[in-house]
Amino acid sequence: MQTKSDTTLQWLDVQDQRLDWLNVADWEQREGGFQPVRVPKAWRDQWPAKTARRGMSAAGIAVRFRTDSTKLVFSVTFVDSPDSPPSSPAAGWERSRPPFFSLYRDGKYLTSIAALTHFERQEVMIYNDREFSSEAEIQVLLPFYYRNAEIVMHGIGIEPGARLLPASRDLRPRVFFHGDSITHGHGVTSPRETYVRQVADRLGCVGINYGFGGTAWADNIVAQTIASRTDWDVLVIMLGTNSFAGADADGRPETAEQYAQKYEAFLATIRAAAPKKPILCVTPILNRADIERGGNQNGERPELYREGITRVVRQRQIADPNLYLADGLQMVDDPLFLLVTDRVHPNDTGMHRIAEGVAAALKPLVEKARQNFSRD
Repeated sequence: MQTKSDTTLQWLDVQDQRLDWLNVADWEQREGGFQPVRVPKAWRDQWPAKTARRGMSAAGIAVRFRTDSTKLVFSVTFVDSPDSPPSSPAAGWERSRPPFFSLYRDGKYLTSIAALTHFERQEVMIYNDREFSSEAEIQVLLPFYYRNAEIVMHGIGIEPGARLLPASRDLRPRVFFHGDSITHGHGVTSPRETYVRQVADRLGCVGINYGFGGTAWADNIVAQTIASRTDWDVLVIMLGTNSFAGADADGRPETAEQYAQKYEAFLATIRAAAPKKPILCVTPILNRADIERGGNQNGERPELYREGITRVVRQRQIADPNLYLADGLQMVDDPLFLLVTDRVHPNDTGMHRIAEGVAAALKPLVEKARQNFSRD
């Protein structure tokens, strides 16, 4: 049964111009509200179907505004997973995990709030605190988990007499993160814990999450989409894990050498549009394919894919001083840092180690961007 909106609140349209949304490429009407999506339909229609679906997840989506309201409520509907009923016990466990919102006040993290795990309209109390009576900048991170984090927004509720003002303009460097489920955030509980958000908080930059769980095969159409955007100062690419199986987006056999050629074309496409912006390439972290014996369907081991990525980047670095490489195995090299359920995704400690490693590699690039750029 759908809940009715609390009539004692002042309900805001989610597209109110005073709200500053991060990582929303478009709003699409759905189920009596609007769904924020990270990839516009015109691009999604050209993408592999699974990647396109993940582009509708709310990973990395956040909203900022100023208010003196002592109460904040989000009216939302979570969209049911497309693989319902779950295809495996693991998928069922993932789908049942509560979707969490994370709350920041004046730039400081306060808490994360669990919504109900169901797919009907609900009102999520983000906070109800009389001590919040002074005006402050509020930021709320939307749930990221890709099996239950497609979200339809029906409204944002504040107290009837409360003020709503635009947040101050965010002039910090913007770092664009592209990857698979590890970038998407799989393995941790709240959106604040993803390595993308941890890095952004550590370095004082804006993180744009372009992670797509279960996909990210270095398809050139995705590179073209990234190349079409000008809203980033530094790019992080963390690809390769989902190609260890030896197949492309359509399930066709793909060797490590063929993957390396795709990776080269992926970089070339982005470089043609952004010839001087810093790009950090991160090789895959430890994976169960490293631990298990034998090769993939082509008889190849993960090291061949890492070697291919490294070779492509090293060769391009000869003429590209703004291309950088980080070794994912230096960040996560032990099953202790992986979820025991799959030995693919990092657990909380593993995600923290990725954040540390990526932040260390990014720090000089972000500082340089901070000194050199001016935001129009």
